[in-house]
Amino acid sequence: MSLDKTAFLKPVPVDLVEFKIPELGGSVWIKGMTVTERSKFERQFRTRKGDTNERKMNEIRQRMLIACVCNADGQQLLTESDIDAIGKQRADIVERLVNAAQIACGMSSDDME
Repeated sequence: MSLDKTAFLKPVPVDLVEFKIPELGGSVWIKGMTVTERSKFERQFRTRKGDTNERKMNEIRQRMLIACVCNADGQQLLTESDIDAIGKQRADIVERLVNAAQIACGMSSDDME
């Protein structure tokens, strides 16, 4: 079936997936991004001159979780003030969450690099 402009431009809700974290005794939700949200996420890693912002690149996992971890209603749980605390969490837990967020957002490993 061929879509017309109206059908193509009708927003499709982003994915919202429950993610269990047995080590913490519960779960969080991971949400995907809209195109606008993904563009905003990606822009934060560039300076005004277009160079890579190395400090923020070193926080890419934390920033991905800030963008994607939410409650069951889709409300963001984390903020930039949580970057240091996220950085102190076990790497295996964070990596599993980041991988789930990448899938929800349609990002490849190359995109993250």
